Amino acid sequence: MTSYKYTFKILLLGDGAVGKTSLVQRFIHNKFQAGYLMTIGMEPYSRFETIKDTRVCLQLWDIAGQDRFASMRQIFFKGSLGALVTYDITRRQSFENLQTWIKEAQTESPRIMLMLVGNKNDLGDLRDVSTEEGKKFAEESGCIGFIETSAKTGDNVADAFLAMGEQILSSIEARD
Repeated sequence: MTSYKYTFKILLLGDGAVGKTSLVQRFIHNKFQAGYLMTIGMEPYSRFETIKDTRVCLQLWDIAGQDRFASMRQIFFKGSLGALVTYDITRRQSFENLQTWIKEAQTESPRIMLMLVGNKNDLGDLRDVSTEEGKKFAEESGCIGFIETSAKTGDNVADAFLAMGEQILSSIEARD
């Protein structure tokens, strides 16, 4: 059994098919599968990390993004410390829906830290949302950071999760 000091509950939020499951699979198992089945409700994952000399458990909750699961989502927010709010850089609608996801997160968990994640940066030739738009939206929405990732290539995936873990740890240490 792995010994650790803290458990950080981190949600993955965003529209269906933006790549939330692919991001978690890349981070947890270092694998990518082109086609995933739609997440029903929520799928939990865990990974142990050492962040700033502190052993932590990153408890990742992959939350279903389809509208039909909206009524059950609120129960998953309880106890969450952070969320990777994810959109697909090739689908403007997934970017435009971010405000709804952020509002839901802040309503259900007022102290939650949010990081904006633009996924599928390996599809740059199909890009429909610029990096600058993502950065600006993150700043205006009070997100703690912004990063573009590719679950397919693994680009910046670990960085996104670990940066969230670092921010959570820093906030806990600041309170202690």
